[in-house]
Amino acid sequence: MHRRAALRSMLVVASSLTLLGGCSPESESAEPGAVPLVSQEQGERAYDPGAGWNLAWQDDFNGSSLNGAHWTVLTSNFDPVTGNCNFGTGELEYPRAQNVTVAGGKLILTAQRTSDAPMDSRCTGYGPRSYYSGRIHSKGKVERRYGKLVASIKVPSGWGMWPAFWTLGANISNVGWPRSGEIDILEWHANEASWMKSAAHYFANGAQQSWGTGANRGYSVADAFHTYEVEWTANQMIFRLDGQIQGNVFNHNEPAFQQNHYILLNLALGGNWYGHPHPDQIGLPWGQTKTMEVEWVRWYDRGTTTPTALTNPSFENGMTGWATWSPNGTEAADFSETHGGARTGAYHLTHWTNNTPFEVWTYQPKSGLPSGNYRVRAWVRKSGAFDVARLQAKTCGECAPVFTNLGNYGNWTLVETPAISVTGGYLELGFHTRATAGNSANFIHMDDVQLIRL
Repeated sequence: MHRRAALRSMLVVASSLTLLGGCSPESESAEPGAVPLVSQEQGERAYDPGAGWNLAWQDDFNGSSLNGAHWTVLTSNFDPVTGNCNFGTGELEYPRAQNVTVAGGKLILTAQRTSDAPMDSRCTGYGPRSYYSGRIHSKGKVERRYGKLVASIKVPSGWGMWPAFWTLGANISNVGWPRSGEIDILEWHANEASWMKSAAHYFANGAQQSWGTGANRGYSVADAFHTYEVEWTANQMIFRLDGQIQGNVFNHNEPAFQQNHYILLNLALGGNWYGHPHPDQIGLPWGQTKTMEVEWVRWYDRGTTTPTALTNPSFENGMTGWATWSPNGTEAADFSETHGGARTGAYHLTHWTNNTPFEVWTYQPKSGLPSGNYRVRAWVRKSGAFDVARLQAKTCGECAPVFTNLGNYGNWTLVETPAISVTGGYLELGFHTRATAGNSANFIHMDDVQLIRL
C-alpha cells in the first residue's frame, strides 16, 4: 500500500508502480458500477494458530486508550518515517489522533468528511485533504522477523474505502522503498468485496518487483470481523483468510524479507487504487462516518514446545487439582460447570456471581519443574467489565505475576501468557479476576489449560 499503484492481480505479477521518489499528481476518474454482494454479519471469530506456534507479542486493545509502547499515531498527511506526502498513492485522507480510539476492547479507526481543508505544510503542492481518518504504526516499538502475524478486523463497506493491515521493513528510513520490503496482509476494495487482497513488494534485478494473491470468502467480508494472516518464513509467505482460505504461496529469497518489519493499520480513502476519484465520488456522505475496527493483533513464533502434565486441565473432574484464593470470602465465584458448553468435554471453569462483587485466584501449583522458560495457554470466553481479568503465572505466592489481560471473546479464543523463567522448580498458574461492581452479565469461561515448556 505504500507509495505505489496498488497491485490487484490474483496471479504472480510485476506491475508498473509509482516509485518512492515523489508523489504523483492526483487525477479524477468516474466511479465504476457497484458489485452486488451479500454481506454476512458474524460475531468474533475464534482463532487457533495451530500446533507449534507460541504467542510472542499481542495487543488486544483493552482499556480506553492506545498502548503507546506498541503504536505511534500519525497526525499528518506527511509520513515522517518514509518522508512522503499522501503516502505515495494520492489518498484523500488526513490522519489525526482524534480519529484513533480504543473502546469496548477494539481499536477504532474512523473516517469522516471535512471542509477544514487540512494539509501539512510539507505537502503544499498536492492540495488539501477532504477526509479525516486514522493511521497507526509500530515503527521503533514492535519490529519482528518471521512468524505468523494475524489480526481480527472488521473493514467498512463503501466505494472508495481502502482499509489495510500490512508491514514495512524497519530499515525503510535508510534504504527507502521498495528496498525495505513490504508485506500487504489485507487490502480491501469495494469492487471485489469478497476478497482479501495480499501482496509483497521488494527490489531485485535492478528494479521494483511486486507479487500478489488473494483469498475469496464467497460473500462480502465487509462489516463483519474476519481474521487475516500471513505465515512468513525465510523463503515463503502464506496468506490466509479466516484461517481456512489460502492464497497462492509466495516463494522468495529476498533480503527485504530477511529483516525485521513493523506493522501498519490504516483506513485510507480513494487514491490510485480507485483511479484517483474526486472526493464527491467516495461513498462517505457529509455527517456520516466509516470505521475500521480491530479486535486484536498477534505475532506468533514457530518453536518446539513441550506440554507439562497438569491435573484436571479441562475441569472435567470439578475443581480437583485446582486451589482458590479470595481476599473477601468469594471463593464460590469459581466453579466447574456445563452451562454454555465447554470447548472440549462437558465441563469448564467459570468465574461468575449473580450481581455481587467478587475476586478469585484459581490456580494450580506445580513443583519439581525443570529450569527453563514456560508459558501458560488456555481457551477463554468472556463478557462484561472486570477490574482484573488475567491468565497468569508466578514463581512464588508473593511474587509478581507474568500475565495476559483477557479481553471479551464471543467464541472460545486461545490466549497465552508471556514467557516466565522458572529456576526454583515451582510455579503457580491460573486465572485471577476481580469485579468490584456486581453484574450477572460479567462472566469468564475457561477450558483446556496447558503449561508449555519452551
